[in-house]
Amino acid sequence: MKSKLFRFLRFVFVVTGLGCVASLVWAGYHYLHTDPRFDLKKVTVSELKHVEDNEILGRIQLNTGTNTNIFAVNMDEVRTRVEQIGWVHHVTVQRLLPDEIVIRVVEREPKGVARIHGRLVEFDDEAAILEPDNPTLPAFPVLLELDENNVEANRRKIAMYRKVVADLGGEEIRQVIVNSNDEVSIVREGDPLIVRLGVADFKERWGRYLKLKEMISAEYKNAVHVDLRFRNKVIVTMQNGDDSGKVIWDAKKKSL
Repeated sequence: MKSKLFRFLRFVFVVTGLGCVASLVWAGYHYLHTDPRFDLKKVTVSELKHVEDNEILGRIQLNTGTNTNIFAVNMDEVRTRVEQIGWVHHVTVQRLLPDEIVIRVVEREPKGVARIHGRLVEFDDEAAILEPDNPTLPAFPVLLELDENNVEANRRKIAMYRKVVADLGGEEIRQVIVNSNDEVSIVREGDPLIVRLGVADFKERWGRYLKLKEMISAEYKNAVHVDLRFRNKVIVTMQNGDDSGKVIWDAKKKSL
């Protein structure tokens, strides 16, 4: 009899305790969601270089001074809307009690300039295509040409672009061309020739070209391509592009 009474009292105690906890939780929830001190009064956006504050505020549509409770704001939705902006890499959104929403934006950093169907764009190292936010583009060589619908191929091309630019440093490169086989060709400022460097040894091959540049310019005025992809061989292609327009230097013919 005593054990039954004890179990009953324990049950009553547990139910009463849970009821008290639920009441406290509800009271706290009601207080946080209805008290005017938690009405949204300020939306703060971190310092930006490429994206305007107004563009972010227009997307999230959070209006201060309209009795919007900060706990009613869908933080995931705010983050998703901001991350739809091309220049935005990722976003964190926080509530700063009692009345502020803080949006911290990490922007994408341009790593180069590319030409796509005749228009210039910027790109980052993840191959995100970035519409220029400023009429004055950064002083990068122009990569020809990316494909907006092939991110994987773009990533490979951008990797080769960054490698050749890093290897050649301040050589005043005007254009970088990466073909479907990821082979690199470059055009230098003030030099009309397209120089094919292949997929490796960019610095050594470029140095070889510079040694021969004056000779090529003097003897082959109609040259359009210089190919250095093959070891101990330099191939110059003339404007007509046929086999008779190719001149080959190698160990047997002319010294490199």
